[in-house]
Amino acid sequence: NGLTAQAQNAAFAAMTANSSCTTGQDACINGSFAQCTGSTFSLTPCSSGLSCFALPLLNSNGTSISCDRQDDAEARIQAAGVDGG
Repeated sequence: NGLTAQAQNAAFAAMTANSSCTTGQDACINGSFAQCTGSTFSLTPCSSGLSCFALPLLNSNGTSISCDRQDDAEARIQAAGVDGG
């Protein structure tokens, strides 16, 4: 899950609000939570001090996309056995 979260975060870094998407797809764009509706991303800013990240799930396979502090996101990815954000 850590490697998947790391790969998703790397992919998100290359995305913009104008990136193509599929309805129902979630992402992190410019630190905001992004949800695709009708092939267009709608961005929702995170609360002050937080940014959007893909985070590894702990009790099942996969990731979650949510707003978090950068240091906490990095710690969760490292706790899943992966170095880096």
